[in-house]
Amino acid sequence: MELIRKRVPELREQIDLEVAAASTILHADPTLDMIQAQQQVWQHRLLQTNEWLSLLTHRASLLQAALTRLADLQQTWHETLEVSKAANAPGPVLAQIDAVLADIDAARTPIASERTAVLDLQSVVAEAVGRASTVLAQFTQAQRRAMGGMLERDSPPLWAGEGWARARADLPERIRRIAVVRWNDYVQYVRDPSRGMALHIAILAMLSAVFCAARRGRRRWRAVGDDELQTIAVFDRPYAAALIVVLLIASSPMYGVPLSVRRLCVVLALVPVIRLTRPVIDPRLVSTVYALGVLFALDSLRQAVERVSVLEQAILEVEMLAGIVVLGRSLTSGSLRLRSGAGAETERVRVFRIGAGLVVLTLAAGLVAGATGYMRLARLLASSVFSGGVLALTLYACTRVATGVVALTLRVWPLNLLQMVQHHRDQLERRVHGVLIVFAIGAWAARFLDRIDLFQPAWSLGGAILTAKLGRGSISFSAGDVLEFVLTVWLAYLVSAFIRFVLREDVYPRTRLTRGISYAISSLLNYVIIALGFALALGVLGLDLTRVTVLVGAFGVGIGFGLQSVVNNFVSGLILLFERPVHVGDIVEVGELSGEVSRIGIRASTVRTWQGAEIIVPNAQLVTERVTNWTLSDRTRRIDLRVGVDYGSAPEKVVEVLEGVGRAHPQVLKDPAPQAVFIAFGDSSINFELRAWTNRFERWPKIQTELAVAVYAALPAAGMTLPFPQREVRILNDAARSH
Repeated sequence: MELIRKRVPELREQIDLEVAAASTILHADPTLDMIQAQQQVWQHRLLQTNEWLSLLTHRASLLQAALTRLADLQQTWHETLEVSKAANAPGPVLAQIDAVLADIDAARTPIASERTAVLDLQSVVAEAVGRASTVLAQFTQAQRRAMGGMLERDSPPLWAGEGWARARADLPERIRRIAVVRWNDYVQYVRDPSRGMALHIAILAMLSAVFCAARRGRRRWRAVGDDELQTIAVFDRPYAAALIVVLLIASSPMYGVPLSVRRLCVVLALVPVIRLTRPVIDPRLVSTVYALGVLFALDSLRQAVERVSVLEQAILEVEMLAGIVVLGRSLTSGSLRLRSGAGAETERVRVFRIGAGLVVLTLAAGLVAGATGYMRLARLLASSVFSGGVLALTLYACTRVATGVVALTLRVWPLNLLQMVQHHRDQLERRVHGVLIVFAIGAWAARFLDRIDLFQPAWSLGGAILTAKLGRGSISFSAGDVLEFVLTVWLAYLVSAFIRFVLREDVYPRTRLTRGISYAISSLLNYVIIALGFALALGVLGLDLTRVTVLVGAFGVGIGFGLQSVVNNFVSGLILLFERPVHVGDIVEVGELSGEVSRIGIRASTVRTWQGAEIIVPNAQLVTERVTNWTLSDRTRRIDLRVGVDYGSAPEKVVEVLEGVGRAHPQVLKDPAPQAVFIAFGDSSINFELRAWTNRFERWPKIQTELAVAVYAALPAAGMTLPFPQREVRILNDAARSH
């Protein structure tokens, strides 16, 4: 409140000056560029005064509520005093009541005074809001008139002699007045603390220091072999990155910087913009980018002398002709020339050629319009091309800086301690960069449409389409409702995915939760968030959740009969998540199926077999049938290896050799120790079995093979042989058969 009280006189004086300047501009047949610049100024002024008015209104409401409360208390105590007097209350009681009433009067006085002061400020600010709204409406009408007269001739043709004669007569005086106005704006920006020059210099110094430190960090990271540094390569030019941020802040209409200073900042911002975008743009377009910067600076000079009609007309023709020459040269013999050969021209060059062709046609139309006296149309076409191109370059440079800041933040404390940053930093940077690109494209489209006065019509048309009601009978909805429904569900999915991502990367590894429990928690959170998002989306769609509940209950019986198997599998999935007889990553056998559980879904689970196939198993089968879980409590497994030796071997020696082989293997557990067991007397051998335990379940076939190879080498070394089945066939002659 105190800040508003101090700045209200300054605000009133400043609005008086701005209203007088606006009146002068409106009576001088302003150009579209000047009207749009003034609209930005008055939109900022209206936003500022509305914010102040809201604060004052809220404060006045609080003060009025306090006064009302005090009045109620005063009335209550007056009634108490009357009752006490009628009851012949003691003197001290009456004195205490009088003291309370005096305190209430004393409390009301400052509150009432403050309320009066706030109301006075509120009336002044409300007047400022009204004046700003009136001026903004006048400029809006002027913009409509300018756009409506786009196809009307408003200047003599370029070759008309009377225009040049008048220009020669008053050109020096007009240029002097323009220079004086511009110089006064620059001096005001430098000398007036409220314009923010000191703040802009401080921001420039701070960002330069931070970005220089980032450049040193990048060199240090590159020295240790970190090759993933392209996102922070923008800090190789730290002063350009800092300067573009400060110049864009200074050129924003939100900071009350004079119009001439803002235009100068926009032109100066071309230098860091080109320095930041040159390393990453196609080398064939570098000359075109330089030409765009020069032509935009020339167009800014043209806007500075737009009150000198003939001079402005000549500059406009020169810049459009230069643009046509530059792009035409690139299309015919330069970087965008169509080269011979089937695969010589890439898809990117084709897109550039199409865009350059459209720009050439636009500039050609503006050139003809400007030469024949249709200056409003010529200004619109030229400004759309040059400002649109520079705006795209500027937004791309800002996107690079913002992406670099994000990448730098992910590489320093404390975010670099997060495991999700350590494991997925590139993915996070790509996602952020994609979001920034989308916002940049949206900002460019909105600014471009606003420049050609199509933003409000497009916004109104889009709003009309989204709010148009569709339906039949009592059911009614709009395209906007459907869009909000889809966006709500999508946002719920994104929130769920992000929460599960954070839990998986940074919470579960720091706890002692098993893999199955963590998967169950993530799955339940996913179901809950998606369900809440769906319920919220139904509310956004306009459906009565009470009626939805009734309908769900009414259809529940029918759904239960018709989808018994689906419901059974769903409930079984919940049992698997809560009871956890099977975890993700467990090795299971279900009937003839054997493999690793890779996913437990809401209806079915996925088991990946040892052959690589992924089998979809209904959850009910995992709950109701017999399931062998090899890794439910731990991941140990016993390996059984059968061995047969000849009958001439000593069993005690065989047991000793087999157990020695088991103990010698590094991945066989010492406890329980390997054990050799005498199994049976065979036809050709005495049979033993080596039983060894390992906690490397996923490698047990390999370990079994290694044990078999070691046994095959150890038994012959101990003087034992491995018999093989033999069958003796005797052939008897006739004499032997007769006996």
